Amino acid sequence: MKIQKLIGFFLLLLLPLVNLPVLAAEEELPHPEVLRITPQELKGLIDSGTPPVIVDTRDGLSYSVGHVPGAINIYYDPAGDPMNREMMLVALPMDKLVVLYCP
Repeated sequence: MKIQKLIGFFLLLLLPLVNLPVLAAEEELPHPEVLRITPQELKGLIDSGTPPVIVDTRDGLSYSVGHVPGAINIYYDPAGDPMNREMMLVALPMDKLVVLYCP
């Protein structure tokens, strides 16, 4: 299935671009198998000359208020039609690093 192949390319998940409280040592992040980077690391990737594809998973209003320059908006709505979301994800380039960020 194409979506499973595409998920393999989602190597990084950017934590929100706002200051978050530090999680207590005993708390675990959801999906620990997903690699995470800091905003500073993302900036380094962008400045490297071969920027990744950056996907903002917030709703359209939040995206329009402000987003990482060059980011595309693919809203993740767990109650939405998964076929629409899959169509957008399959359209992402398979030969580039893809970075997702969400609230």
